Amino acid sequence: MDSEDKIKTYKEPAPIEYAPKGMFPEDDDEDSYEIGGDLDVWDRGSGYTWGKTQHSWWSTGGASSLSGMWGGGIGSYGGYYDSGRSDALRLAKHKTHLDSLCKVVDPTVKHTLSFGSHRTGATNMETGQIIIDGQLLKASDDNLDITCGLAIHEKLHLVHSKPLYQWQKRYFREHTMSYGEKDLFHSIENIIEDEYIERQLHKTCAGFVTYIEAVKKHYFEDKKTALQEQEDEFANVVNTLLMLVRYPSLLDKDRSKRHAPHIRYFASILKTGLDSREDTYKCIQAIYIYMKNVFDKLNEGKSKDEKKEAMDRATEKLDDIKKDFSKDGAELPKEMEKELAKSLLDEMMKRVKRESRYDKDAGLRESLELSATELADYNKLIDELGSRMLEEIEETLQTDYEEMTIDKNMRPNSKHSKVTWRRAIPKEDHKLIYNDDSFVMKKQTGKLKRKIDLYGETNKLTIRNQKRGRIDKRVLHRIPMGRMDLFKNTIIQTDNPLDVCILVDESGSMGHYTMREARRAAISMKEALADNPKLNLWVFGHTADRNGKGETEMTEYWSPTMKDRPLAMGGMRAKYENRDGTAIVASADRVKAQAPTANTNKLMIIFSDGDPSADRYRGKDAYDHTASCVKHVEARGWNVIQVGFAGAREQTMNHCFTNWIYVPETDRLADKVSKIIRKVIKV
Repeated sequence: MDSEDKIKTYKEPAPIEYAPKGMFPEDDDEDSYEIGGDLDVWDRGSGYTWGKTQHSWWSTGGASSLSGMWGGGIGSYGGYYDSGRSDALRLAKHKTHLDSLCKVVDPTVKHTLSFGSHRTGATNMETGQIIIDGQLLKASDDNLDITCGLAIHEKLHLVHSKPLYQWQKRYFREHTMSYGEKDLFHSIENIIEDEYIERQLHKTCAGFVTYIEAVKKHYFEDKKTALQEQEDEFANVVNTLLMLVRYPSLLDKDRSKRHAPHIRYFASILKTGLDSREDTYKCIQAIYIYMKNVFDKLNEGKSKDEKKEAMDRATEKLDDIKKDFSKDGAELPKEMEKELAKSLLDEMMKRVKRESRYDKDAGLRESLELSATELADYNKLIDELGSRMLEEIEETLQTDYEEMTIDKNMRPNSKHSKVTWRRAIPKEDHKLIYNDDSFVMKKQTGKLKRKIDLYGETNKLTIRNQKRGRIDKRVLHRIPMGRMDLFKNTIIQTDNPLDVCILVDESGSMGHYTMREARRAAISMKEALADNPKLNLWVFGHTADRNGKGETEMTEYWSPTMKDRPLAMGGMRAKYENRDGTAIVASADRVKAQAPTANTNKLMIIFSDGDPSADRYRGKDAYDHTASCVKHVEARGWNVIQVGFAGAREQTMNHCFTNWIYVPETDRLADKVSKIIRKVIKV
């Protein structure tokens, strides 16, 4: 039987009547109400989580265990150029991992996960959208376990709470309830359902219990001031229920003694209230009815005497009518006065009852607002990150952001190992720039196609006068002469596939003019080569130290796996520093990881001003490192060519590269580049 069938066939229990004796201390001997010992109804253990606290299979113990697992420099962010952007990168990485964690909880239940953009966000049971507090992670990575627990908790709602969600909607349809009563019902439902879903977790994913414990400690111990005594006694009773169910250690002796009758009743209902889904329905309904009666008893003296109030209003209205008659020198007939008095009393009685219901409902809602019911619904505690931060996080995710480390033998120093990759997302102005540059370079692009379109050619060679092979019909006349060389062999020569990588320096030293020339050259090369089925083409850009010292930042503009953004190269621009050697090795590694075939010729063309410069990466040390990286990739089968633009110096290019050429103007690009390519790859 599925969940919906259970909802349809479930029969509500008979209403639990209010039993006044034992509900309040004044009903019996006060000394009999003292409660001692552990108030944990279900003996949940440390942190009041289901299943003894344990670390998940990847944890090593201690706080922020997931920080250690996800590692890879999470704590090393905080670049000195743009701390906001650094936060976005860090949060985007965490968001991806949190999303994966929720999938592990139950891969069959679909969800989407996002950080809160407003304080009243909530997990949507209809759409499966999970919204969590991103400020926790923005503040510190030490809050990672708390955020994991929060995400897991909300995913548990999607997995287990849909039947309850449907039952609540049916309950509201079938019962006449005020807004305040619905709020009370929903609050009790949230409190109990939180425990129900967390109980299921330790049965299915016991390793995640530690993260539920972390989030409970954060929200209850850090926010326990919200549970302090209120002037409104009903709010205190609601808080007592909340603490008893969710975090009993917060119940002090004074409250436990004063609310002992309530605690005993709650405990008796809760003891088996989570054994099954039907038991949960009964538990919620029983406590709701009890709490309604508690509210009524607490507010008995506050309710007005409805009959007297209606009589006074009716008498006052009747007197006004009689005065109007007397002004005209007339007198209200006795029969009419009697009928009018009865009619006015009925009308005023209805009005007073309606006002009383409204006042009672307003009082109930006010009491709930004074209580800490927001702790029964973590979503109401969401802090917004701000629209700009959320946009940056989303943009980072769209770029398929990745982090890698360079081979330790090729690092310029121990702290300069981090390489980040992202795929370019073209904006409208980038598309316009691309089209303009493409038009300017149209002539050079055509010449490049003609001059370097050599790979992919198939040559068919026929070798005649062979003693073995296929009969050559053209020499059959030689048979009477006793000739045996009557056969031919056909040889088909096909060029090996070629992997071409274009790497563009996007450092600040490229400036506006040089960057424009390099971008145009890269666009022209891409358009000349991209259509050749025998060529696998990659176009990368690189800069450094923008989001953190020692970080080399790579951008993918075109590749065999990224052909959906053909105009992305219009976004190439001068940015920050450049760590050329690291970028060269990172590009070779990226191509190797993405290359469709293994046995290919490889060509890397680097467009730059020829001057590597970054944090602790300048002068001779930078030139030497670049040169060693070029030799490293050449030893792995790459042919490397540098194409230098304005600012490039022959001495520097010659120091760093085996093959290089200087192009003073892009209108000479085709002739110079095609010539050196033919020389280097020997075609």
